[in-house]
Amino acid sequence: MNQITLMDNYLPEYTFTGRHEILVNGPIEDVYEVTRNVDLSQSRLIVAMFKMIGLPTKRMDLQGIVEEIGFSRLAENYPIEHLIGFLVSTRVMPIKSAREFLTTAWAARIKIVWNFSLSEISPGLTRVTTETRIQCLSRVTRVFFRFYCAFFKPFSSVIRRRMLRIVKRQSELIGWNCYM
Repeated sequence: MNQITLMDNYLPEYTFTGRHEILVNGPIEDVYEVTRNVDLSQSRLIVAMFKMIGLPTKRMDLQGIVEEIGFSRLAENYPIEHLIGFLVSTRVMPIKSAREFLTTAWAARIKIVWNFSLSEISPGLTRVTTETRIQCLSRVTRVFFRFYCAFFKPFSSVIRRRMLRIVKRQSELIGWNCYM
């Protein structure tokens, strides 16, 4: 039976999606904490791609990305899933609350949610999935975003796969710390 996710609650209908996953040798609680604070600056390629597409690179941990770019933490279901979202009109719109994300569609052209979802495969083995859902709220934004995705989706996929490798590396190092 499929469990309803936070993503399903916040953006059940969407125009575009992207999904990536990795298996991590580590307990779900440790891996979850790493996903909440993943530091993308550990990949020179991600830093270069952020610079190339004009995203800030001063604070590249997840909290810094949330604050610097204007994303909002919408919801959390420890240690299963946490959700980030934002609205776009002509630029990223600040969201004061999760409720505002759900009720402010009239001012936005695009709604985006991004999650980290974790599942325990066995004790000490965790599947980490990250998914992005994009809902274009008009025909014009759908057409525009189709072209945008054609160009940027390959970059986004590389960033997500690299990000998951960082999560894997950081999570698996936690287990080694107990032997040092």
